[in-house]
Amino acid sequence: MDNKINTRIMGLPVSLNLEEMDDLSFSIIESRINEEWQKVKKDNPEVVDSWKTAILTIVEITKKLIRLENLQGNISDKYDKEIKKLIKHLDEADYLN
Repeated sequence: MDNKINTRIMGLPVSLNLEEMDDLSFSIIESRINEEWQKVKKDNPEVVDSWKTAILTIVEITKKLIRLENLQGNISDKYDKEIKKLIKHLDEADYLN
């Protein structure tokens, strides 16, 4: 199935072939990219080159992604430690019985 979408991202026309993504999910992605693009343009009015603005936008989105990945890793590590503690307690309780 051809899932082709024509849109504008960061002010540029883009034709994308999307697999495993529905229109609503893509719409959310498109909106977030364009919001970040506008924020970068507003925060960096001295940058007039669209490619430089695009690079700054990619950097900002990537920084957010890395923060989320680190947060997810920290949460996962915390739950992993708690699960190991619970297993140890269950093992000890089973040993006592």
